[in-house]
Amino acid sequence: MPKVKPLGVFASRKDNTRRIIRGRMAAAGLRSGDLEKHGVLNRRTYYSRLNEAGDIRLKEIWGMEAAGVRFTDEDLLAMFGR
Repeated sequence: MPKVKPLGVFASRKDNTRRIIRGRMAAAGLRSGDLEKHGVLNRRTYYSRLNEAGDIRLKEIWGMEAAGVRFTDEDLLAMFGR
């Protein structure tokens, strides 16, 4: 049988974080290449952060907001809080 990673305790939070980031990026009309142009994240890092959503850093969220992605307080609490 192939080996797979266990979902872990935080699987639902990671899925929610992915949905929030993708949704807010789409609402802002930005793509991963736009973040790269603004110097926030390169494409490879962006997709690896989405793949393992627990690795997203606060500095990268701030950079996304500076590039035009608007997160609500509820979004930030869902990603980092409770």
